Amino acid sequence: MLIDPTIDRCLSPISIWEAAIKREAGRLRAPRNLTALLAAEFRMLAITAALLEQAAELPKHHMDPFDRVLIAHALSDDLEILTRDAAFAGYGVRLAAPASD
Repeated sequence: MLIDPTIDRCLSPISIWEAAIKREAGRLRAPRNLTALLAAEFRMLAITAALLEQAAELPKHHMDPFDRVLIAHALSDDLEILTRDAAFAGYGVRLAAPASD
């Protein structure tokens, strides 16, 4: 699915931030130039004050603030989310399961 050039692949800057935080904490191996590496492959979504407010107002099915922003993106832009996290389903967003490892 991710290699299909006909699919509009979007990425939230919140995912870059989360990856950088995990990288700096030693919990993720990732390059320091993620934004530059991913910009050619993904359309970067905008994080607005309205989006953050929407994320804060979501029902409390999921408490991770990073994931709540991703859910708000999906709801506001009618996007499908690629995740293994079952808690996303409680929000009625379209989910795509990642390929098996």
